[in-house]
Amino acid sequence: MNRALIVLGGEAPERTFLRKLAATCDFVLCADSGLDAALMADIRIDGVIGDFDSAKPTSVEYMNSHEIPHIVYPSIKDDTDGMACVRFIIEKKPTEVVLTGASGGRFDHHLANFQLLIYLEKQGVHACIAEEAMTGWAVNRKKTIVGNVGDLLSVLQISDRLCVSEEGVFYPLDHHDFELGYPLGVSNVLTEREACVTVHEGWALVLHYPAKK
Repeated sequence: MNRALIVLGGEAPERTFLRKLAATCDFVLCADSGLDAALMADIRIDGVIGDFDSAKPTSVEYMNSHEIPHIVYPSIKDDTDGMACVRFIIEKKPTEVVLTGASGGRFDHHLANFQLLIYLEKQGVHACIAEEAMTGWAVNRKKTIVGNVGDLLSVLQISDRLCVSEEGVFYPLDHHDFELGYPLGVSNVLTEREACVTVHEGWALVLHYPAKK
């Protein structure tokens, strides 16, 4: 498997956006109410995982009647539905995983979904969160961001120590040691079509926001 899409149970992506994402992926897996978003967008669904405490009853009925492969987890468990999906998809050995539907609703769920990026990267799987207005990565080496001049780029510390260089941006950095609690890397701006973030030590959350047209 080359590229897998996990539709999480946060704010449902816009239908056209979700269809475009799904078209670039070999496997589409839904986490609980991510099933609702996938059905609304009328995309291919290869599997569903969750305790089904948030998916609409009509969606679950459709899943069962159309024999969509699914795994029911108990509601009392250590893993979130998103984490259960990540564990499942890793077994299929993808080279890349895209998560969407990660935002909206509870803020702790949103933060937990960003942590999934670190887990996937530690397993040797390239991963990102893709939303209509933002793409995010957990980076511990080097990341090239392709966009347009004027796009916003934020680099946030998500480890005890973080040393970063940034190129192709309005505020460049050269082996800069971040101070935990001081959000220095928020709202940088691309000055070239490609920006480079190099993490020399630690982990950074890198968020790319295309400029509004």
